[in-house]
Amino acid sequence: MEDLSELTDAALLHAAANSSDAFGTFYDRHAQAILRFLYRRTDCAETAADLCAETFAAAFVQRRRFRDTGTTARPWLYGIAKNLLGHYLRRQRVSERYRRRIGAGVVALDDEELLRVEELLRVEELADVGPYRHEIRTAIEQLPEGTSDAVVLRIGHDLPYPEVATRLGCSEGAARVRVSRGLARLADLLEER
Repeated sequence: MEDLSELTDAALLHAAANSSDAFGTFYDRHAQAILRFLYRRTDCAETAADLCAETFAAAFVQRRRFRDTGTTARPWLYGIAKNLLGHYLRRQRVSERYRRRIGAGVVALDDEELLRVEELLRVEELADVGPYRHEIRTAIEQLPEGTSDAVVLRIGHDLPYPEVATRLGCSEGAARVRVSRGLARLADLLEER
């Protein structure tokens, strides 16, 4: 088996059709630079991470469009990231404009909703968690705001990902990432107790 780290970006993208390891190597090679690029423009780690994930998802889908010029794929990735960032910023401006027009603020969960976490997550249906309710509430409160909102909307309210994305003002892929991260972090927090 050849050493994937020795392959060019073009070769990795070509090999990615049959090898997740090839795309993983490509991701590892460029993710930090793309994440830094997006963070500098959003000043939000969570948004930057979501957009970075979307960038690489788009790169995977569009990998056949990459033109091998004998150089790195980083400028191509920056172009994808820049386009996604532009879409994100336009959605934010449109959302803000409509919220101002109707006099509404940003939708956020309040403390009362977080305190009803067992109801929202329907945990009674899954197990007898009576003794763990406080721990679950505390764990949800420790999640970043966008992540906790995504988990509650998807799991608690059983909303489909497109609806979660609409309510959070992000793409469906970003909503999936937030829910996935949130559930993983909840598991870690609860395991620590």
